[in-house]
Amino acid sequence: MGQSQGAGEAEALAIMRLLHAMDAASNGRSAMELDLRQRRLVQVLGLAGPLPIAAAGGRLGVSPSTMTGLADRLEQQGYLARRPHPTDRRATVLELTAKGRRLFEREKDFYSRLIDETLAPLGRSERKLVLDALGHLEPADGAS
Repeated sequence: MGQSQGAGEAEALAIMRLLHAMDAASNGRSAMELDLRQRRLVQVLGLAGPLPIAAAGGRLGVSPSTMTGLADRLEQQGYLARRPHPTDRRATVLELTAKGRRLFEREKDFYSRLIDETLAPLGRSERKLVLDALGHLEPADGAS
C-alpha cells in the first residue's frame, strides 16, 4: 500500500507542477477578463457546440440560477447567444457568437503553447506518452 501511495504522491506533485505552470503562464491570457466559470462555459460550448442551458450547467456542475447569471454576463459581453431549443419550447440553447468562437480559439492556442512549454523538457517518446494519456481523459460526467 505504501508503494501505491508513493506513486499517487508523485503523480499529484506532477499535476501540481503543471497547474502552477499554467497559473504562472496565464498573465498574458486573452480570456483573463472573464472569471473561471465564464471561461469554463466558453470552453464547454467551444468543445461541445451549442447546448441546452441545463446540459451546460450539468457539465460545469453549477445550479440553474448560477448558470443563468453566467449566461447573462457572457451574453451581455457578446460571447454567447441564447436560442430557442429546436424541439423543446421550454428550453434554451446556448451557443458561442463569432466573438465567443474567437475567444475559444485563443484559449486553445493558449493551452497549446502552455503544453509545449510545460512538456519541453521531455523527450519525444515521453511527450507522446503524456499527450496520449491526456487524450484519454474524460470529464467526470462522461460528457466530452
